[in-house]
Amino acid sequence: MTNNLKSGLLFASAVAVALTASPASAKMKKPGWVKKSVGAVTDTVTTVANNVPNKETDNVAKAVGYANFAAAQAKGYADSEILEVAYAEAKANDWKDLAAADAASVAIGFKNYAQRMEEDSRAIVEYNGLLKKAGENYGPEFRAAANKYEAARKVLDPVILKTNSVANYVANTCKASATGSWGKITPFVNKATKFNPATQDAVFRLLRTLARGSNPDQQTATDMLDVGTALGMVSANGFALVGNVVKSNFSISLGGGGGWIGGVNASVSFAMDTFTTNLGPVKGKHGMAVTVSSGIHVAAGTADLQPGASFGFALGWGPGSAADAEGQTLTAGGDAGGVDVAAQWTLPPSLVQVLATDAAKNDLNADSLKNALTTTVTDSIKTVCQAPGISAGVSIPSSANMGNVTFSPGYTTVVWRGLL
Repeated sequence: MTNNLKSGLLFASAVAVALTASPASAKMKKPGWVKKSVGAVTDTVTTVANNVPNKETDNVAKAVGYANFAAAQAKGYADSEILEVAYAEAKANDWKDLAAADAASVAIGFKNYAQRMEEDSRAIVEYNGLLKKAGENYGPEFRAAANKYEAARKVLDPVILKTNSVANYVANTCKASATGSWGKITPFVNKATKFNPATQDAVFRLLRTLARGSNPDQQTATDMLDVGTALGMVSANGFALVGNVVKSNFSISLGGGGGWIGGVNASVSFAMDTFTTNLGPVKGKHGMAVTVSSGIHVAAGTADLQPGASFGFALGWGPGSAADAEGQTLTAGGDAGGVDVAAQWTLPPSLVQVLATDAAKNDLNADSLKNALTTTVTDSIKTVCQAPGISAGVSIPSSANMGNVTFSPGYTTVVWRGLL
């Protein structure tokens, strides 16, 4: 198995985590960490009604890169305080200046950065609306993933439970690794249910950006890092959740079990490496990816959450870099102490071919299995099983929660990759 294949194991399936919704804000909130910018004056009497700027508001505008307050108003800033807050947030989120943040926000449909932060930070109480929007924006990708999933399902479903099939051998070999690793992610899921308001807002922004179909930018990267830090998944050296893998990634997703997007049981995810690159001009940046997965997932409880009280989102972890999480997958789902859990593996192409060849035979028996499983393939299966991508979900208990471990095929595609 090549190093690329080892690092390309899928990061996770989907998982539902309950977040308490906070009331939607009527105007932009000023975070407690905001500091005044140089030369900024917040106690200015601004004549907004007739758009007459004065010396103090001009000073505020110049301090954040606009020629005067009239120029700032033309960008949509009604008063100096909103301008200052937007500037402070932009700098905190690593934009070089407010103009750069404005440009990025306008590119995805907002008037300016202040409007983007206000609208995207509002609490989400309508999960199905996000799924529908994601389906509209990722329709072609979901349909492509669905076609690949259907091909995988036709190969694996008929033989996955047959005693003498390669698929059954893979499932049994990986089962022990999956169930032995399940408990390692549940503490992180529990942390996700206790996010502070600022981290909840970051999750809201991430989900809305996913639903919009926007590629990640600096705001997305900052929000992912905030969530990863709050979970304890991001560290200076990269954090290995299971096995002995040093480099890993985590993900936030929309969709999954019961989350039909564009007519397909699918999910779309932002995934971020927990480690930074050490390469020259991009040193210190995190790898990120947008992935689309199709098949059966474990996003538990989104249909059971009380309307208006909370909503589900997906949380996952896996070994390797987010950018390499692509290919045919096998997912094991089950229940661990009342928490819905899944483990998922991306299968090496060589193993996929063996599975397809074995499934095409009509005389599955012990001899055919022995002939199919060469030492190379057997070692590859054991290597794959050592480090599965793990997901787990906290949900209101229901009959939908999986009891026994079940296996299902799927397919994941990386539709964007980059460094931020």
